[in-house]
Amino acid sequence: MTGWVRALCFGLLALLSAGQALAAPPAVRTVGVARKADKLVVSVGLQDLFGPRDVERLLSGFSTRVLIRVALVRDGGNEPIAQAMRLAEIVYDLWDEKLRVRLSTGKPGVAETQVVSTPKAAVDLATALVAFPIIESNRLEPGSGYHLSLRADLNPISEELVSNLRRWLSQPSGRGRSGSGDSFFGSFVSVFVNPRVDDSERVLQMVSQSFARPEGSSP
Repeated sequence: MTGWVRALCFGLLALLSAGQALAAPPAVRTVGVARKADKLVVSVGLQDLFGPRDVERLLSGFSTRVLIRVALVRDGGNEPIAQAMRLAEIVYDLWDEKLRVRLSTGKPGVAETQVVSTPKAAVDLATALVAFPIIESNRLEPGSGYHLSLRADLNPISEELVSNLRRWLSQPSGRGRSGSGDSFFGSFVSVFVNPRVDDSERVLQMVSQSFARPEGSSP
């Protein structure tokens, strides 16, 4: 086998392997699911979105963004029943030597800011969803199975995406809206079908385990 033929074969094998990797289904991550105040709430940690150098960069003074998107889907279906987003922005205060984490979750005009002392604490705040509300629990049918599609982006590059996101988060009906006229919702759903890794510095994409409607209510 000549050298150029061997190189061509290796190239084709590399492309085939890359295609198979891209086609691989998202990993499954166990997500805490509960009912709280008549809402379906989820808890999950996505700290592995950050690498060691990303954590070190938090002390540079530049802003770091973490965008988490969640879609609730009935097992065997493709159309999301509900969706939710959260945007976290981390900034290091050089004077106070503290990190400020600003969390926007879709409540109009409301953003929560917390101050922490370490990069690890900032990463935990930005990447962990704790009892995060998705939808009214009575909208889930008893006996039916559901799962969540999740995507976390580190530093979304597209300014158009960030601009649309801020506008979406500022609207009172933001969380849970799934009307066909909402073009941004359509683009939100498309990230789970045709993800573009180059939209962000790093992406985590996964699905939850299958679950049924939680009964009872947690405090």
